[in-house]
Amino acid sequence: MNYKNKQCMVFDVHKFEKVLEKMSEMSEEQLEHVFDMEKKKLCICRTCSTYTQCIDEGEEGLFCMMGRSNCDVNINQCACSECPIHSNFQLKYDSFCRGGSELDQRNK
Repeated sequence: MNYKNKQCMVFDVHKFEKVLEKMSEMSEEQLEHVFDMEKKKLCICRTCSTYTQCIDEGEEGLFCMMGRSNCDVNINQCACSECPIHSNFQLKYDSFCRGGSELDQRNK
């Protein structure tokens, strides 16, 4: 493997951290817009067997970034690892609706 490929691997490993860094520079309005777009475009929370009427009524989702649900959640069969966001941002954890965001779980 040449040096150039090694550089790409290092960047990929830190993709989640880079995204967080960019997000920290955004205004609250910009963040809300990004989260709304991602929820509509990539988020599969609504298709998960764990998604409940309570979560739907609260218009919750994108738990990997936003954190745990305000509802009581019983994990039936977690679909987090199947989500494009999980692979695109190289997330390490799952069960975000119950366990908290990727960042929360990394900081435990």
